Amino acid sequence: MRSSMDARIGPFVRELFFDIQTIEGVKPLEIWNGIREADDPFEITSLVKNLYKITLPLVNELCAGLPFDVHAVRAQKTVEGVLRFFLEDPEERLYKRFPHPPTGEPGQKDLYRLIKDKAREVSAALAGRAAPSSWQPPNLDAGVFPDGLFDFREMRIVDNELPFIIFTDKEYGVIHGLAIVYSWLIGLDTIFLQTLADNRVDQAIIDEYRAFSTRVHAENPLMIQGTRTTAADLTRVIQEKLRQQDYLDLFEGVYRRFEESRKKFTA
Repeated sequence: MRSSMDARIGPFVRELFFDIQTIEGVKPLEIWNGIREADDPFEITSLVKNLYKITLPLVNELCAGLPFDVHAVRAQKTVEGVLRFFLEDPEERLYKRFPHPPTGEPGQKDLYRLIKDKAREVSAALAGRAAPSSWQPPNLDAGVFPDGLFDFREMRIVDNELPFIIFTDKEYGVIHGLAIVYSWLIGLDTIFLQTLADNRVDQAIIDEYRAFSTRVHAENPLMIQGTRTTAADLTRVIQEKLRQQDYLDLFEGVYRRFEESRKKFTA
């Protein structure tokens, strides 16, 4: 059994890493299965991934203008609150309404809305409690862009329940490049792995993800020689790059490099 699991970890983690940072493409079926099979480390990991993909745009909206570490705390607490809510009484809170796996589009959208509404409720209830009591108005050193550069509402991130919207290749690349950098700024890998650890996901999956993400980050732009930086440090690096070149080209380049890495590491 263990050798069979070990053989799955590498391919599973490679797909997982690139999937979680794209924000769009939530898989309601994985949510349904994850709550049903919460003792399976692969199922719970996929569930947590989908919860972060749903939660990040909400937190981005509710925490606009706050330092990125506040975004990170709010996202982690929201995901863990939603997870706890459904795992405490899955029959009453999910399966009574969705007794069968939602394979059709209407059912998947309904399940997505249910999770999204709960995530918004949980995240809104955390307002004022996620920030340190000594919090002061943000400044550039606190890791905040004053012009709303990372405001997802302005970026027109495609909502998973909306009809397909046509973007030019450049628009798509810029939007997702911004989302990817936002995930770096809030330390998504760190809070994601902490949530997995708190839910007793097999350590082998956590270790494999940490090692793989470190390897990929070393080849992505805006990381300093492959070393993780604080949000404030990364913010300053991005700000310097923004002064040197058109920011649309900058974030389109991030997305292009991201996709190149995906092809390389998942081939």
